[in-house]
Amino acid sequence: MELPGRWVWATLGDVASWGSGGTPKSGVSQFYGGDIPWVVSGDLNDGPIHSSTSSITAEGLKSSSAKWVHEGSVLIAMYGATIGKLAITGRPLTTNQAVAFATPHQEFMDKRFLFWYLRSQRDALRKAGKGGAQPNISQTILKAWPIPVPPLAEQLRIVEVIEARLSHLDAASHSLAHAQMLIPLQRRALYTALSEGKVVNSTGDVSDFSASRRESWRAANGEKRYREPVVADTDHVPVVPQGWNVFSLEALTDPIRIIRYGILMPKVKSGGTVPYVEVKDLKGCSLHEKELHLTSAELDAQFAGARIESGDVLLAVRGSYDRSAVVPKGLNGANVSRDVARISPLPGLDPEYLHLYLQSSFSQRYLKAHSRGVAVKGVNIASIRALPVAVPSLATQMKIVEVCQQQLSAIDAAEKVITLSSYRCMTLRKSLLTRAFRGKLVPQDPADEPASVLLDLIRADREVAGGKPKRTTRRPRKAATADAPPPPPASSNSAPTNSVQQELPL
Repeated sequence: MELPGRWVWATLGDVASWGSGGTPKSGVSQFYGGDIPWVVSGDLNDGPIHSSTSSITAEGLKSSSAKWVHEGSVLIAMYGATIGKLAITGRPLTTNQAVAFATPHQEFMDKRFLFWYLRSQRDALRKAGKGGAQPNISQTILKAWPIPVPPLAEQLRIVEVIEARLSHLDAASHSLAHAQMLIPLQRRALYTALSEGKVVNSTGDVSDFSASRRESWRAANGEKRYREPVVADTDHVPVVPQGWNVFSLEALTDPIRIIRYGILMPKVKSGGTVPYVEVKDLKGCSLHEKELHLTSAELDAQFAGARIESGDVLLAVRGSYDRSAVVPKGLNGANVSRDVARISPLPGLDPEYLHLYLQSSFSQRYLKAHSRGVAVKGVNIASIRALPVAVPSLATQMKIVEVCQQQLSAIDAAEKVITLSSYRCMTLRKSLLTRAFRGKLVPQDPADEPASVLLDLIRADREVAGGKPKRTTRRPRKAATADAPPPPPASSNSAPTNSVQQELPL
């Protein structure tokens, strides 16, 4: 990468003094809990840091290789899940061995410029880290990492523009995150308003579900004794508009294909032929175009009574009870797991209406009140059968479903816009940093002292302070390599350089 005329390639080892922390002797608890702030990698917050979650005593500091870090130093996590996280120290503190620190040469490198450059290189540094499950970035890698250096005055101008524009992007990202958080609340509010009759006026009579249920029983069992469904739980009564009736969920379902769980332990290592629905498949409250796991024909036969048909409604009952879906035609004959309840509505109850009713605030409060368990909560079938359901006429149900689908389409469209905008914010952020460190963010000033002048002075001072270089068996590097390190690896997902010009004036 070609740099502007007054810029120069250097290494991170050239522009700052580097070090890393240490840890007091293991097992000596009295070394911890003192008044000396001791920063661990989890404390790094990609911003200024003034305090820490841990501390050590003076004896703990003496017993370890931990070092005091000057105010204005840049910290970077070198190990594990937090690798590449950054912070700028707002006060003197100490660090553990998982954190490296860089104290910039003030006459040559601005700490915020160094911070933002390391931030722009995070992905590349992570890839350069060694190790498997716990990758690490060594100080050797950090010190040799190339950095484009503009004159100090230009560094300050670049940082000023970066932080001003990123503040706009941060505000936009915060607003988008808030809007994203409201999406599920909007869906819940829609389901609730529709199921309480606040959107669609009720017309017509409610179906005679008692007669319909008895007819289904006689058609399958003749004169065999009919069992009455449970009554609705009177401790929980939904809001009922005029013309609506309240039934227990069992009173609204097929007496033959009863509300029930599915297969206990349906997972098989191989040879599965029958698809089955589990809780994770109900995420998003839809079963369309989802690939399901397969169970064996033998297990499916053992739980044949739990097989599903198009128009059934499935409800998660263990681990989660805020997921439900209507079974599409393509899943006729599939089965369900023990954590999912199958509900077969009678004629006169629209499956889509029942699905949205189960997603309403009333139903969710009911299921939460009846959930049991410690680590994993669940709702038993008896409670589900007694769930009170407010039902209007079939014509009103269908109108409610139509309005619901229209409103959900609008919410889905808004969610897509939010997701796209969030991605653009992320892309603009990367593009901004890319342009900044290519010298394309602010104009160059011919009056600025070239960075090469200060870099030569720093290297000269370092040679004087360090004396003669140590003898080494390694072949010395060429002078050209030291003066002009290769450019940093290009990001594979960086945005086009002209995108910032189009979007940054926020």
